[in-house]
Amino acid sequence: MKAHSLVALIVLCCISCAAIQERLAVRECTFALVSVKPHDFTFNNVQVDFKIEGKNPNKVDAVIDKFTYTFFVNNTDVFAGTTGKGITIPKQGATDFVTSILLDYSKLSQTIIEVLKTQQASYTVKARAYISTILGEISYPVEITLD
Repeated sequence: MKAHSLVALIVLCCISCAAIQERLAVRECTFALVSVKPHDFTFNNVQVDFKIEGKNPNKVDAVIDKFTYTFFVNNTDVFAGTTGKGITIPKQGATDFVTSILLDYSKLSQTIIEVLKTQQASYTVKARAYISTILGEISYPVEITLD
């Protein structure tokens, strides 16, 4: 009986360690904006799909439990969103995932006016990746390059 309990405990530890490794591997991943596709235009807003590529240089799969982000134009918050639900980036590979936001024209028009006035536009995406472990949720900042 004790031997069965010991084997079960060892198996549980191995499974937990593998799950933690997958989630901690996200720290080394890089992210890039692949495409932006607006659709479903209304008089007040537009739905926009963002395709983001995650690259994983690790020897284990990386799992993102939640990914939050805010898009800034000239340091003005234009929109924010959340994606996640167990996105897996394969070991030493890449995967694309899509997130959708509802963009309000009034917020966008203020930003466009500022860009026209200053004749300069800088784009920044500040994001945070969240990973769940048996010890609790861990998060860290992520920088998304806009190529």
